[in-house]
Amino acid sequence: MRATDFDAWLLDLDGVVYVGHELLPGVRQALAQLRDAGKHLRFLTNDPRPTREELAARLQQLGVETRAEEIVTCGWATAQLLPELGVQSAYVVGSTGLAEELQRAGITVTRDGVPDAVVVGADEQLRFLDVVQGCLLVQRGARFIATNADPSYPMPFGTVPATGAVVCAIRLATGQRPLVVGKPEPLMFQLALRTLPPGSKALVVGDRIESDILGAHRAGLPAVLVAEAVPNLPAARDLRRPDAVVRSLVELLEQPPELPVGSSTPDPWPERVVAGVVLLLVDEAKERLALVPAGGEWSLPWTILEPLETFEEAASRVLGQVLPGEVRRFDLATLVSQPEVMLVTDRDGALVRLAGPAFLAQTDAVTLAGDARWHPIGRLEELLSSTCARWVWSALASFA
Repeated sequence: MRATDFDAWLLDLDGVVYVGHELLPGVRQALAQLRDAGKHLRFLTNDPRPTREELAARLQQLGVETRAEEIVTCGWATAQLLPELGVQSAYVVGSTGLAEELQRAGITVTRDGVPDAVVVGADEQLRFLDVVQGCLLVQRGARFIATNADPSYPMPFGTVPATGAVVCAIRLATGQRPLVVGKPEPLMFQLALRTLPPGSKALVVGDRIESDILGAHRAGLPAVLVAEAVPNLPAARDLRRPDAVVRSLVELLEQPPELPVGSSTPDPWPERVVAGVVLLLVDEAKERLALVPAGGEWSLPWTILEPLETFEEAASRVLGQVLPGEVRRFDLATLVSQPEVMLVTDRDGALVRLAGPAFLAQTDAVTLAGDARWHPIGRLEELLSSTCARWVWSALASFA
């Protein structure tokens, strides 16, 4: 399917439509051509500061025909999501524009008491005490919501902190992981799709692989990158790989590439990659497997490698955390069979890719220490992801 055959276009703003305060060459005519062809346009941005009306006015000043209903900011997307989460009140660490979007969605913006949520955006007038208050409220039970997690953004005089820097400060101070709405999370794209006519075939056009392309593919949408060169991403499974690369929106219309209509369910995308080990601990009969709670689910025991620690020492440390102190008899062996990608879940629910070996251990322990619990191996498919369960079966079979 050619790019021009898609009936809905989700366009990033900065880098695709304009740069700074200047419209990119040919964009005005390209957008008019899309409208004349009956395409549905949506303009997506991770800037949480302005309202949709303010951004629409800015585009109109640049000579671009648009309506506020066609603008999808991460602030507006957050405001649409909060009522679905049962959030009725919020403390805003951000701009007046973000607060206005929340209020329009029926959210009470307050600075008194403990609200249902702390919503984090960005604002040039942000005070350190605003961040401190946000930390305290999260610690007192308010839900932690981030409009996006962009760490920085460019200015003519240099790179400056963005929303993600504020989010990181609150996360480090509270130990709480936020729900992130903006790109590259699929939530923002899903909310944008709701504004389109049912059955619309949507295409994403952006200039950043880490947000626009990754987010589109996580949402199952085809994505075109606006860039001077093809990014070097050799892994075929890398969700940051664009379906096509063009130098401008004008080129995309003049030389429309062939694109997939939509991707199949994408592979889960880890939040980070760490060096560590994973443990398969089974009883002597290989009928039960030890699992630990993680983010509301169950996971194989694992750990990050400590400085100067060997993989074997890390595996022994995990065993020490899982086995009761009185248990001394166990056999530990490095697994020959390892998955190409080992994904585990952190205690706060973050998906992590583990780079390192897996170890198999057997023990005669009747009970386990801490939060670890024995589970029947026959229930693996109910407790672990299908990929992980298949690998566990394969690993155990190799040590039969």
